Amino acid sequence: MKKSILAVSLFITMSGSALAQGKFATLGEHLPEKGEPTEFQMQYSGPIEVSSDNFILAESDKYFFEQQGESEMNTFKHADTLITPDNQTVVRQNRDTLYSKGIFDTNGGVTFELPKIDTYQSLQVIDEQHRTIGVIYSEQGKNSLTVTPDMLSSGEHVWVVMRTQVKSMAEQDLALGREQQRMVKVSANSSNPYIAKGFEQKSRETTRLDQEKSILKIDLARSFGAPGSEVVREFDAKVATAMGFGGLPSKHAYYKVLIAEDRTGSCQSMTFEKPPIREKGFFSVTTYGPDGYIHAYNYATSSREITPNQDGSITVNFNCEGAKNNLDVASGWTGILRMYVPNSVEEIVEYGRTVEMPHTVESYAKK
Repeated sequence: MKKSILAVSLFITMSGSALAQGKFATLGEHLPEKGEPTEFQMQYSGPIEVSSDNFILAESDKYFFEQQGESEMNTFKHADTLITPDNQTVVRQNRDTLYSKGIFDTNGGVTFELPKIDTYQSLQVIDEQHRTIGVIYSEQGKNSLTVTPDMLSSGEHVWVVMRTQVKSMAEQDLALGREQQRMVKVSANSSNPYIAKGFEQKSRETTRLDQEKSILKIDLARSFGAPGSEVVREFDAKVATAMGFGGLPSKHAYYKVLIAEDRTGSCQSMTFEKPPIREKGFFSVTTYGPDGYIHAYNYATSSREITPNQDGSITVNFNCEGAKNNLDVASGWTGILRMYVPNSVEEIVEYGRTVEMPHTVESYAKK
């Protein structure tokens, strides 16, 4: 383990509310208590008990009916701002990109087309079994996809998420990102509503928490994939679904769960080499409280903000008072290192094995 840290420069623009309210947020009443479904979810609660056997379908069903409640069929709801503790709605969200989500009917075929732009923009199509039907990018030859019911592992509807990266949190960059979000084109031939399946919501949430306990036992490279993929293992897929719905297959992104040596809130640090990602790819470190929600305003950083060490490595600090490139974390925290558009699955999986967990350091560079 590295015990010394080279200087790193980090520039984070804090919002006015963050400065006014301090380092940590008071989570809003719109977020459910741990283990408890929301009032909206309970409206769709039915007689079907949820267990490990049907958890993926039940959890997908929740995301499908929730999204249908927020946007019209075959229509994206665009998030105009990056995620903060004050506007988060589910566990383990991040501020890597602006998100656009929607539910789409595939009967007769539904076609998605992204614009050809210079920044990272992707569109991911997910079916009722949390399987990824396809991923397209804002690049020539990779920006269009037509989905029909026969491509799905079950059902006729898909949950679609579009990720649009912005250069910074500056208003002009956010405005450009919003413009790029609305450049997506959708052509659908049917608009039948999604019908919730009647899963009992309290048992679904209890099962989700049970699945989360195995988070360190899974291989995330075998957690997300296409229908019928031999790569995906059922156990890994269940735990990954509980950890965070909508994960990208390893061909498109790789996730490293971060569990610090000391999670009490003491100073921790990690140093790692730059991930093997492509030109439009990027990486981020995002931190969460013990409940999976974002608790701090200064909770994340990414390759668009980090200045590497002199040797090209990257250092991120956690609760290291006065340190450069420092994130604030609550007691019991965890984190995720996300790496988008890797060079190859084999290379990113091998790289992930080399990344050390955050650990206690004898000293650290200060501002």
